[in-house]
Amino acid sequence: MKKLIIVGTGISGLASAYLLRNNFEITLIDKNDYIGGHTHTHYYKNENIHYDSGFIVLNNKNYPNLIKLLNELDVEYQNSDMSFSVVKEDIGYEWAGKNIKTILDIKNIFSLKYLKVLKDIIRFSKICETKLADEEILLNNFLKKNKFSKEFIELYFFPMCSSIWSSDLNQIENYKACFILDFFKNHGLHNILAKRPIWFTIKNGSNTYIKKILEKTNFNIIKNNKVTIIDQEKKIIKTENNNEYKYDYLILSSHSDETFQLLKNKTFEQNQLLTSVNYQKNKIIIHTDESIMPKNKNNWSSWNFKYQKKQLVLTYWMNLLQNLRCKTNIFVTLNSNEINQEKIIKKIEYSHPIFLKSKKTISELSEKAQGQNNIWFTGAWLGYGFHEDGLNSAINVYNLINVG
Repeated sequence: MKKLIIVGTGISGLASAYLLRNNFEITLIDKNDYIGGHTHTHYYKNENIHYDSGFIVLNNKNYPNLIKLLNELDVEYQNSDMSFSVVKEDIGYEWAGKNIKTILDIKNIFSLKYLKVLKDIIRFSKICETKLADEEILLNNFLKKNKFSKEFIELYFFPMCSSIWSSDLNQIENYKACFILDFFKNHGLHNILAKRPIWFTIKNGSNTYIKKILEKTNFNIIKNNKVTIIDQEKKIIKTENNNEYKYDYLILSSHSDETFQLLKNKTFEQNQLLTSVNYQKNKIIIHTDESIMPKNKNNWSSWNFKYQKKQLVLTYWMNLLQNLRCKTNIFVTLNSNEINQEKIIKKIEYSHPIFLKSKKTISELSEKAQGQNNIWFTGAWLGYGFHEDGLNSAINVYNLINVG
């Protein structure tokens, strides 16, 4: 059989290997000491529970292929909670879209700031239903052009966008407006009165599906070995351990910026694709420090956004998100220096995509670059940056290789 090497073992790399398992002799290479990329499950031995810090939730409407894969693998999932809170301490603002009680909090109902937010949410919903005349307009310019209030932008829209894509507020400003609006519309986020999808989380941690895939397959897996050079003329991969691997086919499931550095003698099309998305590093802290949460415990939500200058400080309350049956409150916080050091469980660093182009443009660039020199690209960065996008990119490459 011909040799297929896949660099990266996140959803994109693993799904590619799983789909092509009968076609090739497959080797997976990853720089990390675990398999899964952003599928990252942890064990809290004090109370014998598993929880996640990367991929956490999915739904039927927006994750159809992932739901299909989980069902095929007999992976169980349960209902989750997608409530959201915003805290801006310098103006004494605290709000949660958790339930009727928190949405209609008497403190907010008589707040002019809050009423401006509600008014613009309704207006934003209507605009989302129409097609943008200028697909290249940046989000910041779109908001100015349509005269959205500062309150709507700072107290609702930017916190939500920043939380969804784990990006700094100043990065979000420079996204294409059509990219954001299309996502909000597709996920029903633009209409607060619309029926939202039911969200799920995988029982006992998201890496359950990884274990199932590995049980059903026999891949050669190389962990803790960072790829340093990919010579596409000689079809050779070199790693930091001074090993060389020869391939017939190569799937690059690493982040676009990493792939750009690894791949030598890039074609014009490969170069165009790999520079269409940047990445931002985020410091992740897993901890038990409750002081990072909203002061009003009624506002504690699954996703909690807190202003800290222009830095994103987002905290996931894992007990609510993943139905953890434990006495200890476990939190996953991005980019905060306020966590009590004595309450930190673990520190991690993830990289999240920053989208410089529209989704349509990235798709067109991908179509041109795929398959050149028997090299294919997969990754959530080829879509909106989520697990379903990573899986879809693997399905796309599977189809392209089979047709080829």
